[in-house]
Amino acid sequence: MSLRERLAESQGADFTDRLYQRFGLVENPFPAASQTSGHPHWPTPQDTEAEDRIVTFLDDGKSQVVVVEGTQGVGKTNFLNHFEAEIRSVLNEDRYYMVRYLADPEPSFDGMTRRLFEELGIDHLEKLSEALAKKSAPIREARSRDMQEALRRLANDSSQENLSAMMEWLLGLRLLKSHRAAIGVQFRLDTVESKVSALRDLVQVSGSAGILDGIFLLLDELEKQGGVLTPRPLVRYLSAIRSIVDALPSRLFLMMGVTPDALRRYHEMLPALRGRLQNQITLSSLEDEDDALKLKDFYIDTARKTARSEHNREGGQEDVVKLNKVKKRFATLLEQAERRGDKGVRQREFLHQLHLLAEKAIRSS
Repeated sequence: MSLRERLAESQGADFTDRLYQRFGLVENPFPAASQTSGHPHWPTPQDTEAEDRIVTFLDDGKSQVVVVEGTQGVGKTNFLNHFEAEIRSVLNEDRYYMVRYLADPEPSFDGMTRRLFEELGIDHLEKLSEALAKKSAPIREARSRDMQEALRRLANDSSQENLSAMMEWLLGLRLLKSHRAAIGVQFRLDTVESKVSALRDLVQVSGSAGILDGIFLLLDELEKQGGVLTPRPLVRYLSAIRSIVDALPSRLFLMMGVTPDALRRYHEMLPALRGRLQNQITLSSLEDEDDALKLKDFYIDTARKTARSEHNREGGQEDVVKLNKVKKRFATLLEQAERRGDKGVRQREFLHQLHLLAEKAIRSS
């Protein structure tokens, strides 16, 4: 059969139906190594640790920093994706804000603060101006005179021109005569200190005005900064993260994913950061064959449930990957890990091997 004939057949409804009749699936249930999102989340004991911290934050509002530690490929991104989806599905987005930020490829603190202000957005400034028009007392909680004056102007005039000028000022854009005329600010936010101070003032006043209960900041792939930045900018970047944590004693839940090696390196480069990163959740590789088989079964069961909801009938139950082949592949990966000095098989590596086995079985069908 030619490639053209194979592609035509694989795209047809008959192929999908045969696949469902035989395996109870409509596609490969395992992700390739290059697929970093869209995975189902395999429940682990570490989930309970993270849930406890989130519930505590929601109960008392005091800021928390949670470090999700693990080597590359053990599921840190999947862990953060899971909790991002869980939090979004439950919390009131009008009073809680979810910010997902990848440290790479923009290796600068400016990118993180800009994303925080952008996530709040002009809509938040409009709600804040309406709340301040009814209750002016929270304005005095802002430490910066520029922030106090800008908020006072918004409370009196929430026109689109003033709202846009306020957002441009927060983003650190060039300060023009129009900004001074609209919101009365005199200084540009062009330093780490000024940006953090503005963020602190905005969060504090918004909380007191009753329109902001918390910000969830999920920072992923922090270890990549070590390979992009030279030591001096990296220390500045880490110091800025510490400054955000220190500036927001309430209403911030920061969860960051990082490898153990990078975490140790960052502790050495900035010892002051160590005390802020004591709350750690460790994700481990697969060390036991039973756990590997449970992970395999979880992905297949999840894919079958999804397929069943689409077909509204029972599908086939034949194993898309043979048990003896799975055990053999896992044993090989475990040997390779031991030769590298790693403890266990990374989930990403194991799932990719399952992906290849399943792909071969699907195409042979």
